[in-house]
Amino acid sequence: MDKEPEYPTGPFTIGVSGVAVDQNKVLLVRIMYGHRGWMLPGGYAKSNETIGEAIKREMLEETGLIVEPLELVSVRSRVRDRRNDIYVTFKVKVLGGELRPDGKEIAEAKYFTVAEMENREDVPKLNLEIARHVFDGEKSHFTLSGYRPAPDEMYELWL
Repeated sequence: MDKEPEYPTGPFTIGVSGVAVDQNKVLLVRIMYGHRGWMLPGGYAKSNETIGEAIKREMLEETGLIVEPLELVSVRSRVRDRRNDIYVTFKVKVLGGELRPDGKEIAEAKYFTVAEMENREDVPKLNLEIARHVFDGEKSHFTLSGYRPAPDEMYELWL
């Protein structure tokens, strides 16, 4: 049987991230690749798992925390370089485990307030928008937000 690839190779990808809240703070992880900044924990869903299973796996791998996805809080759709990339974010409940970065992909894991996130250059704006949305209150449906990272990019963020 073929081994599941570490990263998706086709024209469609599905990524997941999790928002774990402790009081008025959101858990972010500092990644050791790419921009090396602080972001929501998560990664790609594998072809043999649901998005709910993917966020549980990614949170455990990256943070050591056992989580339960509670609700979807955002869906981002981006088309770039002939690749359609969907990124979904869950609000998650921490059920157990011990907060510890994996040391391979993740250097640190720490809780931040939205104000702390706003004052950092190394927190992606997408993650800040999602965190703000989580604290802005409950919605029973998604609507298209006005957030755009670049005016010429095929991009939608549903909150």
